[in-house]
Amino acid sequence: MVNLKYQTLYNTIMKALNILTSIVFLTAILAACREENINKPYGPNDGLAPGKVVPESYEKIPGGANIKFKAPADEDLLYVKAKYVLTTGRPMETRVSAYSNVLKIEGFGDTLAKEITFTAVDRMNNEGLPEKYTIIPGKPSYIKAFASVNMNTTFGGVFVTMDNPDKGNIIAELTTIDSLGNLYVAHTEYTSRENIGFAVRGFGTELREFGISVRDPWGNISDVVYAEIEPLFEKELDRNKFAELILDNDVALNLWGCALAKMWNGKIEWGTHYSEMVHSADVVEPWPAWFTFDLGVNAKLSRLKYWQRLDDQLLYTHGNIREWEVYGRTDRPNNGSWDGWTLLMTCESIKPSGLPLGIESFDEEDKTYAMAGEEFMFPNEAPVSRYIRIKVLRNWSDSHFINFQQMWLFGQDEND
Repeated sequence: MVNLKYQTLYNTIMKALNILTSIVFLTAILAACREENINKPYGPNDGLAPGKVVPESYEKIPGGANIKFKAPADEDLLYVKAKYVLTTGRPMETRVSAYSNVLKIEGFGDTLAKEITFTAVDRMNNEGLPEKYTIIPGKPSYIKAFASVNMNTTFGGVFVTMDNPDKGNIIAELTTIDSLGNLYVAHTEYTSRENIGFAVRGFGTELREFGISVRDPWGNISDVVYAEIEPLFEKELDRNKFAELILDNDVALNLWGCALAKMWNGKIEWGTHYSEMVHSADVVEPWPAWFTFDLGVNAKLSRLKYWQRLDDQLLYTHGNIREWEVYGRTDRPNNGSWDGWTLLMTCESIKPSGLPLGIESFDEEDKTYAMAGEEFMFPNEAPVSRYIRIKVLRNWSDSHFINFQQMWLFGQDEND
């Protein structure tokens, strides 16, 4: 029989050990959960701020400059910092590491003299004395683009062109008046293209005033230039007049009960039966491949509308065409020769989300965009055409075959 005295002592010792174990375990957990501040200063602190930055020269860039400097020789130098104030009044700060000797300044909205303040900072966040430097920024991209703005009439609206020689990021905003006489933004174009051209459509043929301004990502904005435009009449061309025209070297688009004529039959529902579209053989050689059709009338074309295969798995993949060229002519071709065809425009389908290629690799925005149909605008100088030839350069799976659901055309025909 266990002595009660020793049993009580044993229980007391075990209880104390359990409590001690719990304390040690909890302490370990708390220590593991404690975040380490990796951004804190590190290394020995000599208590000395680094020396001055010495700006040496600069090269103008649009709205700013690339400034070459000499950093102080301090061994613990971490980075060089520049502070300045934009034309809009917004304060800016730019940093480069101790291993660089050039600092980029950008965002100014004019070419007036600007003061830049340089300082050096070491690993313990000691900051050296400031050094001021004056630059003359290069002419901003938005100013160059605005100076070249041109607005002309086009089908259903206005066609805007401008030059962007530096390929700067600019935002062009087109305004007009609604039915109640209120000014509103009809379109915003975000672009860095060198030669900018875009159409804004959906208006009647009555004379109306359009205004356009140009700005940049830093909030610098131009004045507004106005133009009175009388949009040209536009309609969807009568698809009942379209007809197949299969030339001797055209690709056949009749696999699985499909047919070329089904690309204008109006069936654009999600999950449309696979036979209600165009579909080539699974492998087409040689590549690129092309097909031809007849509009039934001579027409000045304004835009092309395209629907790929609207399917849960095959959207933005499979044989849906991604890049293609559109050719036209007014005289009926007798064979598959390319003689007599004029390139009207080049098209590229886009995926708004930018998700990579692959089955089911799309989001709701991509689906909504594809369901609405992608639109491609013919340039104003595209000649009148009746016979259309589509040369497919690439599909969304980077393979050699073709499928899609619909392709419609808009503009004015010879009877309008």
